[in-house]
Amino acid sequence: MIKIKILNPTKCRNEPTFRPLLFAKDMLKDYSIDITDSDDHDFLFIGMKDFFDKNKSLKDSTDWGLENLRKVTENGDYFLFDGQDSTSMMGSYDVFEKSDAIHMFKNQTLNKREDYKEPHSLSKWFFGNKTECGVSYDIPKEKWDRIKLTGYNLGSLLPHYHDFQPINKNKTIDMCAIYSATHAYSEEHKFRNDLFYTKHREGAWNTLNEIKNKYDIRTAKLPFEEYIKVLYQSKLSLSPFGMGEVCFRDFECMQFGTMIVKPNMNKVRTKPNIYVEDETYISVDLDWLNLKEKIEKVLGNFNNYSYIINNFRDKFKKEYTLENLCLHWHNIFKNLPNVMEKN
Repeated sequence: MIKIKILNPTKCRNEPTFRPLLFAKDMLKDYSIDITDSDDHDFLFIGMKDFFDKNKSLKDSTDWGLENLRKVTENGDYFLFDGQDSTSMMGSYDVFEKSDAIHMFKNQTLNKREDYKEPHSLSKWFFGNKTECGVSYDIPKEKWDRIKLTGYNLGSLLPHYHDFQPINKNKTIDMCAIYSATHAYSEEHKFRNDLFYTKHREGAWNTLNEIKNKYDIRTAKLPFEEYIKVLYQSKLSLSPFGMGEVCFRDFECMQFGTMIVKPNMNKVRTKPNIYVEDETYISVDLDWLNLKEKIEKVLGNFNNYSYIINNFRDKFKKEYTLENLCLHWHNIFKNLPNVMEKN
Protein backbone atom coordinates (compact mmCIF):
# COMPACT_ATOMS: atom_id res chain seq x y z
CA MET A 1 0.00 0.00 0.00
CA ILE A 2 1.37 3.41 -1.00
CA LYS A 3 0.77 5.93 1.76
CA ILE A 4 0.12 9.55 0.85
CA LYS A 5 -0.18 12.53 3.14
CA ILE A 6 -1.70 15.79 1.88
CA LEU A 7 -0.21 18.88 3.50
CA ASN A 8 -2.88 21.36 4.63
CA PRO A 9 -5.65 19.89 2.46
CA THR A 10 -8.27 22.50 3.44
CA LYS A 11 -6.05 25.60 3.22
CA CYS A 12 -7.45 28.12 0.71
CA ARG A 13 -6.77 26.94 -2.88
CA ASN A 14 -5.48 23.62 -1.56
CA GLU A 15 -9.08 22.57 -0.83
CA PRO A 16 -10.36 22.50 -4.46
CA THR A 17 -6.92 21.31 -5.59
CA PHE A 18 -7.25 18.08 -3.61
CA ARG A 19 -11.06 17.74 -3.41
CA PRO A 20 -11.36 15.14 -6.23
CA LEU A 21 -8.68 12.95 -4.66
CA LEU A 22 -10.54 13.03 -1.35
CA PHE A 23 -13.78 12.10 -3.16
CA ALA A 24 -11.92 9.00 -4.37
CA LYS A 25 -10.18 8.29 -1.05
CA ASP A 26 -11.99 5.02 -0.26
CA MET A 27 -11.78 3.65 -3.80
CA LEU A 28 -8.07 4.49 -4.06
CA LYS A 29 -7.40 1.81 -1.45
CA ASP A 30 -8.52 -0.78 -4.01
CA TYR A 31 -5.66 0.52 -6.16
CA SER A 32 -3.10 0.21 -3.32
CA ILE A 33 -3.12 3.94 -2.53
CA ASP A 34 -3.95 5.14 0.97
CA ILE A 35 -4.45 8.81 1.81
CA THR A 36 -3.43 9.14 5.43
CA ASP A 37 -2.95 11.80 8.10
CA SER A 38 -0.05 9.86 9.56
CA ASP A 39 3.56 11.03 9.47
CA ASP A 40 4.32 7.47 8.40
CA HIS A 41 3.85 8.08 4.68
CA ASP A 42 5.71 7.48 1.42
CA PHE A 43 4.89 10.73 -0.37
CA LEU A 44 3.83 14.20 0.65
CA PHE A 45 1.41 16.11 -1.60
CA ILE A 46 1.95 19.89 -1.42
CA GLY A 47 -0.64 22.32 -2.76
CA MET A 48 -0.03 25.76 -4.23
CA LYS A 49 -0.76 27.68 -1.03
CA ASP A 50 2.35 26.10 0.46
CA PHE A 51 4.85 26.72 -2.31
CA PHE A 52 3.94 29.91 -4.18
CA ASP A 53 2.10 33.10 -3.35
CA LYS A 54 0.43 35.19 -6.04
CA ASN A 55 0.34 38.18 -3.72
CA LYS A 56 4.14 38.42 -3.80
CA SER A 57 6.42 39.40 -6.65
CA LEU A 58 7.57 36.43 -8.72
CA LYS A 59 11.04 36.51 -7.18
CA ASP A 60 9.76 36.87 -3.61
CA SER A 61 7.19 34.14 -4.17
CA THR A 62 9.87 31.77 -5.49
CA ASP A 63 12.22 32.48 -2.60
CA TRP A 64 9.40 32.02 -0.10
CA GLY A 65 8.24 28.81 -1.76
CA LEU A 66 11.68 27.20 -1.79
CA GLU A 67 12.23 28.12 1.84
CA ASN A 68 8.85 26.72 2.84
CA LEU A 69 9.56 23.48 0.98
CA ARG A 70 12.82 23.17 2.86
CA LYS A 71 10.90 23.41 6.13
CA VAL A 72 8.11 20.95 5.36
CA THR A 73 9.78 18.28 3.26
CA GLU A 74 12.99 17.50 5.12
CA ASN A 75 14.33 14.45 3.26
CA GLY A 76 11.00 12.96 2.19
CA ASP A 77 9.68 12.44 -1.32
CA TYR A 78 7.07 14.95 -2.41
CA PHE A 79 4.90 16.12 -5.30
CA LEU A 80 3.85 19.70 -6.02
CA PHE A 81 0.32 20.61 -7.12
CA ASP A 82 -0.30 23.79 -9.08
CA GLY A 83 -4.00 24.37 -8.42
CA GLN A 84 -4.45 27.22 -10.90
CA ASP A 85 -7.45 27.00 -13.22
CA SER A 86 -5.35 27.76 -16.30
CA THR A 87 -2.45 26.33 -18.26
CA SER A 88 -0.22 29.07 -16.81
CA MET A 89 3.00 27.95 -15.13
CA MET A 90 3.63 31.38 -13.58
CA GLY A 91 4.73 31.01 -9.99
CA SER A 92 4.70 27.23 -9.87
CA TYR A 93 7.34 26.30 -12.42
CA ASP A 94 9.70 28.91 -10.93
CA VAL A 95 9.73 26.85 -7.73
CA PHE A 96 9.47 23.41 -9.28
CA GLU A 97 12.57 23.82 -11.48
CA LYS A 98 14.68 24.60 -8.41
CA SER A 99 13.11 22.06 -6.08
CA ASP A 100 13.61 18.36 -5.38
CA ALA A 101 9.99 17.50 -6.19
CA ILE A 102 9.55 14.24 -8.06
CA HIS A 103 6.67 15.64 -10.12
CA MET A 104 4.55 18.75 -10.44
CA PHE A 105 0.87 18.21 -11.19
CA LYS A 106 -1.55 20.52 -12.98
CA ASN A 107 -5.18 20.20 -14.01
CA GLN A 108 -4.24 21.43 -17.48
CA THR A 109 -1.17 22.43 -19.46
CA LEU A 110 -0.45 23.52 -22.99
CA ASN A 111 0.06 20.58 -25.34
CA LYS A 112 3.79 20.98 -25.89
CA ARG A 113 6.65 22.29 -23.82
CA GLU A 114 7.66 24.46 -26.80
CA ASP A 115 4.32 26.27 -26.41
CA TYR A 116 5.65 27.85 -23.23
CA LYS A 117 8.63 29.45 -24.98
CA GLU A 118 6.45 32.18 -26.44
CA PRO A 119 5.92 34.96 -23.89
CA HIS A 120 2.29 35.47 -22.94
CA SER A 121 0.78 37.88 -20.47
CA LEU A 122 0.99 36.24 -17.04
CA SER A 123 1.88 32.98 -18.83
CA LYS A 124 -1.72 32.72 -20.11
CA TRP A 125 -1.81 32.23 -23.88
CA PHE A 126 -5.38 33.51 -24.11
CA PHE A 127 -4.40 36.83 -22.47
CA GLY A 128 -2.20 37.73 -25.46
CA ASN A 129 1.21 39.31 -24.98
CA LYS A 130 1.69 42.57 -23.19
CA THR A 131 5.42 43.24 -23.01
CA GLU A 132 5.68 44.36 -19.40
CA CYS A 133 3.99 41.23 -18.05
CA GLY A 134 4.98 38.69 -20.70
CA VAL A 135 6.21 35.45 -19.16
CA SER A 136 7.79 32.49 -20.93
CA TYR A 137 9.53 29.27 -19.90
CA ASP A 138 12.11 27.28 -21.83
CA ILE A 139 11.34 23.95 -20.16
CA PRO A 140 13.94 21.20 -20.63
CA LYS A 141 12.52 17.85 -21.71
CA GLU A 142 13.61 16.23 -18.45
CA LYS A 143 11.55 18.77 -16.49
CA TRP A 144 8.61 18.58 -18.91
CA ASP A 145 8.43 14.81 -18.48
CA ARG A 146 8.02 15.39 -14.74
CA ILE A 147 5.03 17.74 -15.16
CA LYS A 148 1.95 15.53 -15.01
CA LEU A 149 -1.81 15.95 -15.18
CA THR A 150 -3.83 15.45 -12.00
CA GLY A 151 -6.45 13.43 -13.86
CA TYR A 152 -9.18 15.91 -12.95
CA ASN A 153 -10.31 19.49 -13.54
CA LEU A 154 -13.23 21.80 -12.70
CA GLY A 155 -15.72 19.23 -13.96
CA SER A 156 -14.62 16.94 -11.12
CA LEU A 157 -15.31 19.38 -8.29
CA LEU A 158 -19.12 19.17 -8.07
CA PRO A 159 -20.69 15.68 -8.09
CA HIS A 160 -24.14 17.05 -9.00
CA TYR A 161 -22.88 17.67 -12.55
CA HIS A 162 -23.74 14.01 -13.12
CA ASP A 163 -27.43 14.77 -12.51
CA PHE A 164 -28.47 15.61 -16.06
CA GLN A 165 -31.77 17.42 -16.53
CA PRO A 166 -34.08 16.39 -19.39
CA ILE A 167 -33.24 18.34 -22.53
CA ASN A 168 -35.81 21.00 -23.32
CA LYS A 169 -37.24 20.18 -26.75
CA ASN A 170 -38.98 23.55 -27.08
CA LYS A 171 -36.25 26.10 -26.47
CA THR A 172 -37.44 29.66 -26.94
CA ILE A 173 -34.19 31.62 -26.42
CA ASP A 174 -31.43 31.65 -29.04
CA MET A 175 -28.42 32.25 -26.81
CA CYS A 176 -27.59 32.63 -23.14
CA ALA A 177 -24.53 34.86 -22.74
CA ILE A 178 -24.99 35.64 -19.06
CA TYR A 179 -21.68 35.85 -17.25
CA SER A 180 -19.52 38.32 -15.38
CA ALA A 181 -17.80 40.46 -17.97
CA THR A 182 -15.85 42.69 -15.61
CA HIS A 183 -13.51 41.65 -12.83
CA ALA A 184 -12.64 43.59 -9.71
CA TYR A 185 -9.08 44.91 -9.50
CA SER A 186 -6.83 41.88 -9.17
CA GLU A 187 -3.14 41.06 -9.39
CA GLU A 188 -0.86 38.08 -9.89
CA HIS A 189 2.70 38.54 -8.73
CA LYS A 190 2.25 42.36 -8.78
CA PHE A 191 0.84 42.43 -12.35
CA ARG A 192 -2.80 43.26 -13.02
CA ASN A 193 -4.83 40.40 -14.48
CA ASP A 194 -8.39 41.76 -14.34
CA LEU A 195 -8.06 43.90 -17.47
CA PHE A 196 -7.26 40.88 -19.66
CA TYR A 197 -10.26 39.01 -18.26
CA THR A 198 -12.55 41.95 -18.95
CA LYS A 199 -11.21 42.59 -22.46
CA HIS A 200 -11.86 38.98 -23.52
CA ARG A 201 -15.35 38.74 -22.05
CA GLU A 202 -16.58 42.19 -23.01
CA GLY A 203 -15.23 41.58 -26.52
CA ALA A 204 -17.72 38.74 -26.95
CA TRP A 205 -20.60 40.94 -25.81
CA ASN A 206 -19.54 43.66 -28.23
CA THR A 207 -19.73 41.16 -31.06
CA LEU A 208 -23.11 39.84 -29.94
CA ASN A 209 -24.51 43.36 -29.84
CA GLU A 210 -24.22 43.40 -33.64
CA ILE A 211 -26.79 40.60 -34.02
CA LYS A 212 -29.05 41.20 -31.01
CA ASN A 213 -31.71 42.68 -33.28
CA LYS A 214 -31.87 39.37 -35.16
CA TYR A 215 -31.69 36.85 -32.30
CA ASP A 216 -32.90 36.57 -28.73
CA ILE A 217 -29.60 36.82 -26.86
CA ARG A 218 -29.63 37.26 -23.09
CA THR A 219 -26.72 38.98 -21.36
CA ALA A 220 -28.27 40.74 -18.36
CA LYS A 221 -27.14 39.47 -14.97
CA LEU A 222 -29.74 37.42 -13.07
CA PRO A 223 -30.00 35.60 -9.72
CA PHE A 224 -28.64 32.06 -10.15
CA GLU A 225 -32.05 30.36 -10.23
CA GLU A 226 -33.27 32.76 -12.90
CA TYR A 227 -30.06 32.31 -14.87
CA ILE A 228 -30.57 28.53 -14.84
CA LYS A 229 -34.09 28.96 -16.22
CA VAL A 230 -32.74 31.07 -19.07
CA LEU A 231 -29.96 28.54 -19.68
CA TYR A 232 -32.50 25.71 -19.84
CA GLN A 233 -34.58 27.65 -22.38
CA SER A 234 -31.55 28.51 -24.55
CA LYS A 235 -30.37 26.71 -27.65
CA LEU A 236 -26.80 27.97 -27.27
CA SER A 237 -24.71 29.24 -24.38
CA LEU A 238 -21.52 31.25 -24.70
CA SER A 239 -18.77 30.12 -22.34
CA PRO A 240 -15.77 32.46 -22.65
CA PHE A 241 -12.50 31.82 -20.89
CA GLY A 242 -12.12 33.32 -17.44
CA MET A 243 -8.93 33.13 -15.40
CA GLY A 244 -8.66 29.68 -16.95
CA GLU A 245 -9.86 27.81 -20.01
CA VAL A 246 -12.15 25.20 -18.42
CA CYS A 247 -15.10 26.94 -16.78
CA PHE A 248 -17.92 25.89 -14.45
CA ARG A 249 -20.33 27.24 -17.09
CA ASP A 250 -19.29 24.43 -19.44
CA PHE A 251 -20.72 21.87 -17.05
CA GLU A 252 -23.80 23.92 -16.19
CA CYS A 253 -24.60 23.95 -19.92
CA MET A 254 -24.09 20.20 -20.10
CA GLN A 255 -26.25 19.55 -17.05
CA PHE A 256 -29.17 21.59 -18.37
CA GLY A 257 -28.89 20.44 -21.98
CA THR A 258 -27.62 23.59 -23.70
CA MET A 259 -25.07 23.58 -26.52
CA ILE A 260 -21.75 25.21 -25.60
CA VAL A 261 -20.10 27.87 -27.75
CA LYS A 262 -16.52 28.28 -26.61
CA PRO A 263 -13.10 29.50 -27.78
CA ASN A 264 -11.12 26.68 -29.38
CA MET A 265 -9.60 24.29 -26.83
CA ASN A 266 -7.09 22.51 -29.09
CA LYS A 267 -4.08 24.10 -27.36
CA VAL A 268 -5.12 22.70 -23.97
CA ARG A 269 -4.03 19.35 -22.53
CA THR A 270 -6.22 18.13 -19.68
CA LYS A 271 -7.63 14.86 -18.37
CA PRO A 272 -10.46 14.14 -18.74
CA ASN A 273 -10.55 16.05 -22.01
CA ILE A 274 -14.07 16.06 -23.42
CA TYR A 275 -13.55 19.06 -25.71
CA VAL A 276 -13.74 17.90 -29.31
CA GLU A 277 -13.99 20.75 -31.80
CA ASP A 278 -17.50 21.01 -33.28
CA GLU A 279 -18.38 17.56 -31.94
CA THR A 280 -18.90 18.23 -28.23
CA TYR A 281 -18.92 22.03 -28.38
CA ILE A 282 -19.11 24.77 -31.02
CA SER A 283 -15.59 26.10 -31.45
CA VAL A 284 -15.01 29.81 -32.16
CA ASP A 285 -11.93 32.01 -32.54
CA LEU A 286 -10.36 33.40 -29.39
CA ASP A 287 -10.74 36.95 -30.76
CA TRP A 288 -14.42 36.28 -31.60
CA LEU A 289 -13.92 37.08 -35.32
CA ASN A 290 -16.07 34.16 -36.44
CA LEU A 291 -18.53 34.22 -33.52
CA LYS A 292 -21.41 35.76 -35.49
CA GLU A 293 -20.85 33.42 -38.44
CA LYS A 294 -20.87 30.31 -36.22
CA ILE A 295 -23.99 31.39 -34.31
CA GLU A 296 -25.90 32.11 -37.51
CA LYS A 297 -24.82 28.81 -39.05
CA VAL A 298 -25.94 26.73 -36.06
CA LEU A 299 -29.16 28.60 -35.33
CA GLY A 300 -30.05 28.47 -39.01
CA ASN A 301 -30.19 24.67 -38.83
CA PHE A 302 -30.25 23.91 -35.11
CA ASN A 303 -31.78 20.44 -35.26
CA ASN A 304 -28.85 19.22 -37.35
CA TYR A 305 -26.46 20.24 -34.54
CA SER A 306 -28.44 19.07 -31.51
CA TYR A 307 -26.39 15.84 -31.32
CA ILE A 308 -23.52 17.95 -29.94
CA ILE A 309 -25.34 18.30 -26.61
CA ASN A 310 -25.59 14.53 -26.20
CA ASN A 311 -22.01 14.02 -27.35
CA PHE A 312 -20.73 16.25 -24.54
CA ARG A 313 -22.91 14.46 -22.00
CA ASP A 314 -21.91 10.98 -23.20
CA LYS A 315 -18.23 11.82 -23.12
CA PHE A 316 -18.55 13.34 -19.65
CA LYS A 317 -20.36 10.26 -18.30
CA LYS A 318 -17.73 7.95 -19.74
CA GLU A 319 -14.64 9.85 -18.63
CA TYR A 320 -15.50 11.63 -15.37
CA THR A 321 -15.51 8.58 -13.14
CA LEU A 322 -13.77 7.75 -9.88
CA GLU A 323 -12.53 4.53 -11.48
CA ASN A 324 -10.70 6.47 -14.18
CA LEU A 325 -9.21 8.82 -11.61
CA CYS A 326 -7.98 5.93 -9.47
CA LEU A 327 -6.48 4.16 -12.48
CA HIS A 328 -4.73 7.38 -13.48
CA TRP A 329 -3.04 7.58 -10.08
CA HIS A 330 -2.27 3.87 -10.02
CA ASN A 331 -0.36 4.39 -13.27
CA ILE A 332 1.44 7.45 -11.90
CA PHE A 333 2.92 5.35 -9.10
CA LYS A 334 3.37 2.28 -11.29
CA ASN A 335 5.73 4.28 -13.49
CA LEU A 336 7.87 5.51 -10.62
CA PRO A 337 11.05 3.42 -10.30
CA ASN A 338 10.78 0.71 -7.65
CA VAL A 339 7.64 2.12 -6.03
CA MET A 340 5.35 -0.85 -6.58
CA GLU A 341 8.06 -3.33 -5.63
CA LYS A 342 8.69 -1.58 -2.33
CA ASN A 343 5.02 -1.37 -1.46
